[in-house]
Amino acid sequence: MDEAGFWDVIDESYAALECGYYDEDSPAAAVAVAWREGLAGRPLPELVEFGVHFERMLERAWTPAVWAAACLLAGGGADEWHAHFDLDDRFADFRASLVALGRESFEVVLADPDALAGLPDADAVERGDWDFFMRLRSAPAEIHARAGGDRDGFARAVAQRLGGRPRRGGPGQDGPWQIDEHSLPGRLPRLAARFPESAL
Repeated sequence: MDEAGFWDVIDESYAALECGYYDEDSPAAAVAVAWREGLAGRPLPELVEFGVHFERMLERAWTPAVWAAACLLAGGGADEWHAHFDLDDRFADFRASLVALGRESFEVVLADPDALAGLPDADAVERGDWDFFMRLRSAPAEIHARAGGDRDGFARAVAQRLGGRPRRGGPGQDGPWQIDEHSLPGRLPRLAARFPESAL
């Protein structure tokens, strides 16, 4: 599976879900099922490739600007961000949720995280039909395991292809994207206006 094939699965799954029209109990469950159905019948090495591309996209989104958007949506201040992102690693959930939006939206948000406020998915989040912090980071491993693969073997194979274990936690905050709860609205005005004092 190449990167284009990875995004075909993601984009087709997103289109099938239509921002909230699904039968599962939660958006994360619906996305995981859609990915699993899109990968049905694929050999185990191809599922590993899916996991590799997934982690590479999470790595691309591991930036201070994307981190700032996640902090704004989580609400609160530095203590809450530490609890959400360093201890519970919700930043990985946020980045995985950006991947779930599909290739076009993913690239838009990476270029300008404030643009997340203008995506149709923001409407779905307000309705409760979508989530910007879906717990999807283990979905590729679970899909591989359901197909008969070994979970530890999957993690080792993905890490080997990546040249190391995937990065978790948040990026450094030095430089122009050093932020606190007071400066965030000025850095991400559209997102702050759309989700004031958010705690999604």
